[in-house]
Amino acid sequence: MELLFTILIGMVIGAIDALPMFLKKMDKANCWSAFLQYVVVTFIIFNTTLPQLTVSDFVAGPLISFMMALPMVVMIAKSEKKAVPVILVNAVVLGLIIAVIKHYSIHLFL
Repeated sequence: MELLFTILIGMVIGAIDALPMFLKKMDKANCWSAFLQYVVVTFIIFNTTLPQLTVSDFVAGPLISFMMALPMVVMIAKSEKKAVPVILVNAVVLGLIIAVIKHYSIHLFL
């Protein structure tokens, strides 16, 4: 049940990120890449803590999402410099949303 919930939340967050891209008729491979990025980010945030940094889940979520966006940013920065801040802000905001959902849904599965 937890796995299905995690995937469902990842798909919703991925849709939030990718839907504007699909609507702007951007390259479909880029749209699907963004969607899958947040499915994977959600899975990792839901199953990771960062005790070595002594940070709460509300900091860990955005931090993990930001770090996972960096390789994509490096590739995109070459051709789309204006997209870099948008991608990084999205990573932080969506990472925080994922962390909040994780925090408030944890009692559902205990």
